[in-house]
Amino acid sequence: MLSKKIISFAASALIVFSAACPALAASTPRSTKESSPIHVDYAYINRVSSTLSISNGTAHIFGYVQRTTSGKRIDVESTLERYSGGSWDRVASWSASSNSYSASVSKTYRVSGGTYRVATYYSVSGSSGSEADTLYSKTVNC
Repeated sequence: MLSKKIISFAASALIVFSAACPALAASTPRSTKESSPIHVDYAYINRVSSTLSISNGTAHIFGYVQRTTSGKRIDVESTLERYSGGSWDRVASWSASSNSYSASVSKTYRVSGGTYRVATYYSVSGSSGSEADTLYSKTVNC
């Protein structure tokens, strides 16, 4: 009799918790890491941004990396991606490097209808190695 009560309680709890959790599926693709000010403690990277805007069929791509005073060489690559068939496909890519305080990619590109984002890969090297990651812009539909 005690085991029936435990099973009944467990089944009730399962129903309550599964009803309270929203579905995780989204109708539009989402980036895992969307562009916003980065608040990670890096030794060599001070600031990074990755943005995309689309107006009248023209995509405006911008990737920016700023180093700290400990950083030395900056590499940045911004890739325009289009969502198709459940995955992100590369459309075009641009890169820049610098030994200065910052490096950026600023480009325009003609696009047709679809969902787009910019993936900005960045790397800054210093005296004891390098730090690198990828930052994604918000998705834009056109």
